[in-house]
Amino acid sequence: MEKKQKIIQVYAVVICIVAVITFLISVTSIVSAYLDKNDPLHAWRTEINLSSFENFKMDVLRSTQKDQAYIPDDTTILKMFNDAKSNKINNVIHRSNNTIIVSAIIIVITIILFLTHWLLIRKIGRASNSS
Repeated sequence: MEKKQKIIQVYAVVICIVAVITFLISVTSIVSAYLDKNDPLHAWRTEINLSSFENFKMDVLRSTQKDQAYIPDDTTILKMFNDAKSNKINNVIHRSNNTIIVSAIIIVITIILFLTHWLLIRKIGRASNSS
């Protein structure tokens, strides 16, 4: 019976350790997603520079010179810039919200796992001390 209790204790300790590590990783993900959500234009690197209209315009003009394609006027480039900027902001906010929700659910699960297994460790410890 003593051997079975030790195995259960080791199992519970391992689950507690895994829960703590998963909790820390999830908290890191939430913090990163929160920071990305607050500054979506700098969240992920893209091929096109969206930091300013002038940088975007230079990227568009460089790409059109390589292909010898139609070179759009400033009004069209401005519309392209605003659309690309809006698209990136929406993508970053969506990914950030997704990460925050999933990580929050994982945190709740890890807390439940940790608490139930911690209580199991204490219960077995008390039972073995009273024997």
